Amino acid sequence: TKFLVPDSVMMTMIAFACALLCVLCVSFASGQQLNCSTVPQEAYRQYVLKNDAGYELHVMPFGGTVTKFLVPDKDKVIRDIVLGFDDPTQYCVNAIHPYFGAIIGRYANRIANGSFTLDGKTYKTPLNDHNDTLHGGTIGFDRRVWDVVHISQNKITLSYLSPDGEMGFPGTLRVNVTYTLTSNSWVIDYAADTDSITVINLSQHTYWNLNGFKDNDQDILEHIMIIKASQYLEVDSTLIPTGKFGNVTVDYWLDFERPKPVGKDIKRGTVTPNGGYDNAFVLDSHKLLDPVVIVLAPLTGIQLELSTSQISVQFYSGNFLDGTLARKKDQVYGTAPQFYQQYSAMALEGQHYPDSVHHPNWPTTVLQKGQTYTQRIEYKIVA
Repeated sequence: TKFLVPDSVMMTMIAFACALLCVLCVSFASGQQLNCSTVPQEAYRQYVLKNDAGYELHVMPFGGTVTKFLVPDKDKVIRDIVLGFDDPTQYCVNAIHPYFGAIIGRYANRIANGSFTLDGKTYKTPLNDHNDTLHGGTIGFDRRVWDVVHISQNKITLSYLSPDGEMGFPGTLRVNVTYTLTSNSWVIDYAADTDSITVINLSQHTYWNLNGFKDNDQDILEHIMIIKASQYLEVDSTLIPTGKFGNVTVDYWLDFERPKPVGKDIKRGTVTPNGGYDNAFVLDSHKLLDPVVIVLAPLTGIQLELSTSQISVQFYSGNFLDGTLARKKDQVYGTAPQFYQQYSAMALEGQHYPDSVHHPNWPTTVLQKGQTYTQRIEYKIVA
């Protein structure tokens, strides 16, 4: 028996279906959730950059993520000096993935209350860190699939087109990020333009342990560090800048102007109840000619030198690594399972000041149509 549906009912059903599809499309476009089962396997493909000194930089299109950085130590033993996962799909499906190795955008660090105003119009961004937006929102550039537009032995260029309204940000933003492996450095070049006014603050969130967990050494507390910054940004209890600049000589636990072990004053930090660092340092210089951060691991003799064209470096000491995430196989010593513990690594993020959108007297993060955003970060590794 056939049942005929009246035309009026059929039109109502079609209209309802179209409306539902529209809602689903808007929900997906807003990026409030990511279905990892829809991410193509090609997004997890590993591209390996190499140089003649034995360095290898492993990169995948998902998040523009660096999954391995292999370098020789003082004894010519190859060490993997960055944190990550053996299974590349974990960069998507793992709910507590802390931005390992990823490109950060559209807006690195925090935007207070997930809200900002441009040309008299207020924009809302997802709240994914207390009442604030962190690293571009719930699905930032770290969780997008980037296009590989160039690949050679020592260079890869990744491209992403961020549509108008993605994560609440205005303007269609076109971004290119190039990773180059030189004789002893990983150089990151960023370029972006927009079809209308927007804000932008890009960075890189690799976690560094220059020991590569040699001999099951579990943290970076003995790493010796210099940060060429006499000031830092004061923050409130949710790590939002107050607008004031602190002096590292007064607040000595933040003073790295002379070489100091990372762990010497780490418990005196104020960013968590148990101490630790998650601070934006105001660089004395950012001309790319000299390193602004130098870190040495005495155990392996590996030294990192960071240069950047940006005005600030966010130093994060891995405060919220809690022993939940397993180490990569090439960072395990012995047969027992080993995990990333608190202070297992540090992130050194060249970027603009956090929450600059609410401080018009600070260097701007506004990008206008017709302008090109550029910046460079260079990590030099020697042993």
